[in-house]
Amino acid sequence: MQIRKPSRITLRQLVLILSIGSVLAMLVAGMAGAYRIQRDQLMDDTLAANQAFAEKLAASTSDLLKQAQQDLAYSAERVVQSGMDPAVLQSEVDRLRAQGIGFNSVTVTGSRGFVLAVSPSTLNLRGRRVDQTAPRSSPRHLAPAISNPFTSILGNLAILITHPLYTAKDQYLGYLAGTIYLKSDGGLSRLIGQHYFRNDTYVYVVDATRKLLYHPQALRIGTEVVYDNPAINAVLKGQSGAQRITNSQGIDMLAGFAYVPAAQWGIVVQRPTQATLARLDDLMRRALWLSLVPVGLLLALLWFLASWVSRPLGELALIVQDGYEDGMARRIQSVRCWYFEAQRLQRALLAGLGTVGAQLGQLHDEAYLDPLTGLGNRRGLDLALQACQTLGQPFAVIALDIDFFKRINDAYGHDTGDQVIRQVGNWMRTQAREGDTLFRMGGEEFLALLPGARRDVAASMAERLRAGIEHAAILPGETVTVSIGVAAWVPEDATDMTLVLKAADQALYRAKQTGRNRVVQSGGPDETPA
Repeated sequence: MQIRKPSRITLRQLVLILSIGSVLAMLVAGMAGAYRIQRDQLMDDTLAANQAFAEKLAASTSDLLKQAQQDLAYSAERVVQSGMDPAVLQSEVDRLRAQGIGFNSVTVTGSRGFVLAVSPSTLNLRGRRVDQTAPRSSPRHLAPAISNPFTSILGNLAILITHPLYTAKDQYLGYLAGTIYLKSDGGLSRLIGQHYFRNDTYVYVVDATRKLLYHPQALRIGTEVVYDNPAINAVLKGQSGAQRITNSQGIDMLAGFAYVPAAQWGIVVQRPTQATLARLDDLMRRALWLSLVPVGLLLALLWFLASWVSRPLGELALIVQDGYEDGMARRIQSVRCWYFEAQRLQRALLAGLGTVGAQLGQLHDEAYLDPLTGLGNRRGLDLALQACQTLGQPFAVIALDIDFFKRINDAYGHDTGDQVIRQVGNWMRTQAREGDTLFRMGGEEFLALLPGARRDVAASMAERLRAGIEHAAILPGETVTVSIGVAAWVPEDATDMTLVLKAADQALYRAKQTGRNRVVQSGGPDETPA
């Protein structure tokens, strides 16, 4: 007999898909896992580094402010001891400004608000009244304080660190003030600017009112941060930490932050996430390219092996998949089985084929029918679904469940319960169209498959079935009701056609949850009553 070469080898394709898919899945999973681990590690390290840097800057800023306050306190004591001697006043303001703490200007203001001494003298503030424009953290600067940002009398955006002047008898003489300009070289910008930042990392400082005291973009200094920034929200609550945020420009950032309790400021150090991961992306691309050569060789080997091994098995599987038919033995004999396992399978198929035909008729009823109702069973449903799939035929599904069936069994016994099940099966037959197939899925659960029916047609049939059962005298002295779920499938649906059974079950469950004795259609996220 001449051997006919098959036009398709489905098993080989399956072996190739599984083999290639496994190799590619392992490659992708390995690369994705490595990337995820390295990415998380990089991000965690960056967050930790930014937090540590922010805490270091916060500590340095606190030290700077405390040193400035200590220097002001020391000078204030000397000024008071001198009896407000003008020479001593000028000497102390010059000394404070020259010490390198970062004051842009230092002044002594009397109790009436007039400047008694100023450094540098070029500011020409001596003898002028400045209290009306200077900020007041307490009335007339009666206690040491650090001010919020303000615009000085000369138009500079600044903060003011003050210390009051008291005699030994607590007589208030005025206050000593050091000014730090925020938009020019001063203590704060000098402290932060002396650090070298790379890879797009930058720092900004906010005060308790959310105003920027320092920012690499000088134009933003003095402006208020109005958008909801989690890092600023946390740091102004006195917290230190790190988190991933989105800044005001919509850029994904890795931010570390720390609190400066001496001034109620927050320091935030942040770096774009993209900049952090840029080098990792390049490394992963290089690793992927290097892995392509061995993967390509492996795929070529799999192609050859799959073709060599699966050809005879694929042909036999295709014949068996088509089911019993005339000429099946001739088709099996035509397969070229060139190795032992395939030859053994071929002989077994030919030996068993002779008895299959005689047994099929007897086995059909036993295998595919429910003995209690005569309806189809789950195996029969599988065959019906395969037929719809093969024909590409749309269909609708009705899932039915007898309400409170356990109570019927408990009250009347299982024989009566079986009678109720048979009656419901008969009612389904009365409503079924020609070509519809009915199944008992087990217990009190039934299913109807309606080839070619739309969901609304199935819902109408379901409602007639529900109403008919409700008004039928199935159980003397008690009304028997059913809950029904309806769903439909069309070939254009991308989802697996078996998912329609789950959709019908979900609609049935919804019908029971909403009171029973009703029909509910599957409508996506929200089932809709029929």
